[in-house]
Amino acid sequence: MGILTLFAVLRLTAAAGPLTLDDALALAAKRNAELGIARADQDAAAVDARESYKGVLPRLDLNGAFGSEFQGAQQLVQVVPNSTPPPDFVRIPVTIPANDNGVYQLGLALNWTLFDGLSSWDFIASSRTRAAAADRQYDESALVVAFEVTRRFYEVVKQQRALDVLRETAAVSAELVKRADALFAAARGTKLDTYTARVNHGNDVIAVRSQTAVLARARADLASVLGLTSEEGLEVAPPAPVAAPGKSPAKELPPLPALLASARKGRPLISARKLSGEAADRDISRARGAYWPVVGLQATYQKGGPDLTGSNGLFSDPSDQYVATIQATLAFNLFAGGETRAGVERAEVQARRTRALLEQGEQTVAAEVTFARAQVEALSDSVATAQENLDSAEKGLRFARERLDAGVGSQLEVRDATLKLSEAKLTAFNTVVDLVVARADLNRGVGGSL
Repeated sequence: MGILTLFAVLRLTAAAGPLTLDDALALAAKRNAELGIARADQDAAAVDARESYKGVLPRLDLNGAFGSEFQGAQQLVQVVPNSTPPPDFVRIPVTIPANDNGVYQLGLALNWTLFDGLSSWDFIASSRTRAAAADRQYDESALVVAFEVTRRFYEVVKQQRALDVLRETAAVSAELVKRADALFAAARGTKLDTYTARVNHGNDVIAVRSQTAVLARARADLASVLGLTSEEGLEVAPPAPVAAPGKSPAKELPPLPALLASARKGRPLISARKLSGEAADRDISRARGAYWPVVGLQATYQKGGPDLTGSNGLFSDPSDQYVATIQATLAFNLFAGGETRAGVERAEVQARRTRALLEQGEQTVAAEVTFARAQVEALSDSVATAQENLDSAEKGLRFARERLDAGVGSQLEVRDATLKLSEAKLTAFNTVVDLVVARADLNRGVGGSL
C-alpha cells in the first residue's frame, strides 16, 4: 500500500510539475509519521475520556449456564423416628438409582457505585483534561512538522541554487581553459596558464559533483518528513520570496514582549502542559478519595430449572422459580499497608513533575522566540548588504573580463572575480531563504499567530 501511494505521489508530482511548499505541507499532513503518532495519541486519549464514565454508570451483567447433572447409583442410610414404642429412631437403607437432570440457569446482576469519595468524578475530569492536552499536543506536533517541512523544503531550494551556481562557475572555468589554450597557441600566453586553467576547471567539476550529493541528501531529508520512502523524482519550485532574491519587502516585527505574550497565550506546547498539570491535580483528588467508604447498590435476578421449556422450564413464567436480591453495600478500607497514602504521595510527585515540565516549556519557548526574532532582525538587515555585494561582484567580473580582453589583465583576476561572484550569488540567495525560514521559525515559536 505504501509503495503504491509513493508511486501515485511521484506520478502526480511529475504530471503537475515541481512540488510547491503548499503541496509539501498538505502531503506531510497526511503522511508524516510524527503527526500520525500524535493523531493516534489524540484518539487514544479521547477513548480514555469516554471510558472514564464507567465509574459513575451502573454495570449490568447477564450470566447463564446450560448443561446437565449426572448422578450415579447411590446407597444411603436415613434415620427416621420409630412409630412403635418405646420412642426411638431407626435406620432405613435407601437406594437411589442413576439419573441425569438438566441444569439451566439465567440471571442478571446490577452493580452501581453511588459514592466513592468522588474518585470516579475526578477520574472523569482528569481524563477529559488529558484528552484536551492531547489535542493541544497534536497542534504542537503539527506546528513542528510544518516548520520542519518548510525548513527542509527551503534547504532543497538552497542546495539546488548552489548546484546551479557551481555549474555556472564550471562553465566559466571551461571557457577559460579554451581561452588559455588559444592564447598559448597564439604565443600570447604561457603553458602554466593552461595548466592552471585546467586545475581550476577540475576543481569546479569536483565541486559540482559534491554538491549533487548534498542536494540528494537534502531531497532525502525532505522526502522523509513528507512520509515518502524515496526522493526519486522529487523536484521543488522556489516560492515567490526567493525566486527573485532581494525583492521581498521587509516586514516590521512586533516587540519582543508582545511576541512572548503571544507565545504564552497561543503556543500549544504550553497549553498542553498546563492541561497536564490540571489533570495531575485531579489525580491527587482521585487518590484521596480512597480514604472514603464506597457505597453501592447491588441487585440480582437468578432463574433456573431442569428444563428449557415447560412449567418448570428456564423460559417459563419469570415470576416462578427465581431468586432476586437487592441490597445496599458498604466497603470501607480501614488499612491497606500504606497503599492509600502512597497513592496520594505518588500523585503529588507527578503533579510537581508536570509543573516543572510547564516551567521548562515556558523557558524553552521564550528562548526560541527570542533567538528567532534576533535571527529575523539580523537577516533582514543583511539582505540589502548581500544584494549590494552581489552587484559589486558582477561589476568586478565585468571589469576583470574587460582587462583580460584588453590584454592588461590575467586569467587569475578573472578566476578570482568569478569565485567572488559565485560566493556573492549564494550569499544573497541564502540570506533571503534563511530569512524566510527564520520567520517561519518565529511563527512556530509564537504558536502560528504571525
